[in-house]
Amino acid sequence: MPGSVADPRPGPLPARSGRVVIIALCGAGDRPVAELAGRTPLAAAPTPHLDALAARGSSTCLEVISPGIPPESDSGAMSLLGYDPRRHYTGRGPLEALGMGFWDPEGSSVAFRINFASWDPGTGRLDRRTARDLTDGELAALVGELRAGVPPPEGVTVNLTGFARHRGILSLTSRTRRLSGRVTNTDPGFDAQGPFGVPVASPGRAPRRCAPMVDDPAAAATADLVNRFVAASAEVLERSEVNRARRRQGRLPANLLLVRDAGDNLPVLDPFRERTGLALAMYGQVPAERGLAELIGARFVTSYPGRSAITDYYAGLVAALCADPAGVLFVHVKGPDEPGHDGRPHDKVAALAAIDAGLIGPLAAALDPADTLVVTCDHATPCGLGIHSADRVPATVAGPGTGPDPVDAFHERACAGGRLGVGHASDLLDLVLAHRERVSLP
Repeated sequence: MPGSVADPRPGPLPARSGRVVIIALCGAGDRPVAELAGRTPLAAAPTPHLDALAARGSSTCLEVISPGIPPESDSGAMSLLGYDPRRHYTGRGPLEALGMGFWDPEGSSVAFRINFASWDPGTGRLDRRTARDLTDGELAALVGELRAGVPPPEGVTVNLTGFARHRGILSLTSRTRRLSGRVTNTDPGFDAQGPFGVPVASPGRAPRRCAPMVDDPAAAATADLVNRFVAASAEVLERSEVNRARRRQGRLPANLLLVRDAGDNLPVLDPFRERTGLALAMYGQVPAERGLAELIGARFVTSYPGRSAITDYYAGLVAALCADPAGVLFVHVKGPDEPGHDGRPHDKVAALAAIDAGLIGPLAAALDPADTLVVTCDHATPCGLGIHSADRVPATVAGPGTGPDPVDAFHERACAGGRLGVGHASDLLDLVLAHRERVSLP
C-alpha cells in the first residue's frame, strides 16, 4: 500500500540529529493482573531495552485527557502532539471521515465510527465485534453489498467503508439541509460524553436506537436517518451470501451495524510547523490518524504489519524512521491493545516483549545521540476491563537534557516515581522541545 513501511529495503541510513521520536504503545497501560502474579503486563514483560531507556532518561505517568474520559487512539495522539483534547476534540467520527476523504466542507456532514456486529434477537445475543473474525474479503464484500443495496435518502450522500476486520466509518452529507452530531450511539458499549465516546463497563445486551440528544430539528432528522439506514442495512446483511456462508460454517453473521462517536464539525488546530517550527511525520494505522495529520499539516505514513511477520515489520519500521527527515516523528504501535480488549494478559506480555526486542532496542541503538526518544501510551486498555480506561500511562523521555532520574524500569508503578516534571500528555511535547532547544543553545 502507498506509504506502507512493511517491506522497505535496508541500506545505509543517513545521519540526522536533533529529532524527536515519539513511540505510542497502543493500549499498553494496564492494572495488576492476578494471572501475572499481581503485576501489570508491562511489569511482567521482558523489556530490557525499555528499562534501559528509562534508566538513562526521565519518566512520569501521564493523564491523557481527564480522569473521567478514557482516550481513543485519535484523542490520545492529539494530546501527545500537544493539542489538548479537552479544548479541541470534536468526536472521532469527523476525523475518521476526513481521513477517508468523506468530509464535504461545502455541505453539512455528520460522521460515525461503526462496528459490524452480530445480533440474534431470538436469544438476545449481541456480539459487538462479530468475534473479530471477519476476513478482509468478507468485510469488503459486505461493504460492497451495502453500498449497492441501501438507497441513499433524498438529498443525502452516504459514504461507507470498512477496515480492521469489524470496524468502519459511516458519513452522511447534505447540501440542502442541516445535519447534527448531537445524537446518541446505537452501540450499547459506548455512551456519549460531550464529543467523547466513553466505554460502558457492562454494556446492554441489545442494540439501541439512535435518538436526538438536544431539542433540535437537525438532530431529530439525523437520528431518523441513522435508524432508517441501520434498518435497511440489516435487511441487506441478512440476505448477504457472506453471512449465509458464515452461518453454514458455524460462525456468527455480521448482520448489524452499530454506530457511535458522531460529530458534525472538525477541530480547529494550529499547524504543527507553526507551533513548533518543525515538520511532523505520523506513522499510523487508522483513518482518524490520517485525518488528524491532514488538519495539522503532517505527513502521514501508513504503518501496518499486514501479512508481514512482526519481526520484519519492526525492522522495516526502524529503517524508515531512521531515514525520515522530519524533525518530529510520531509512531502508533498497535500490538498491545487487542490482547487488552480480549482479556489475554499473557498475549499482551508477548506483544510488549516483541516490541522491545524488535523495535525499541534497534531504534534506540540506531538514533543519533542528539535525538530524543519518547516512549509512552496513547491510552490504557486493562485486561481486567476489556475496554479503554482513563488511567494514567507511563512515559519515558531519553535524550539531551532529560535525565537520569531514579526510575530504572518502564512500567506504571516505576514511572510514577519519575521526575520528568509533566503530568498531562498535552504538555509533554512542549517540555521535550524546551529541553531540546536549551541543549542546542550555544
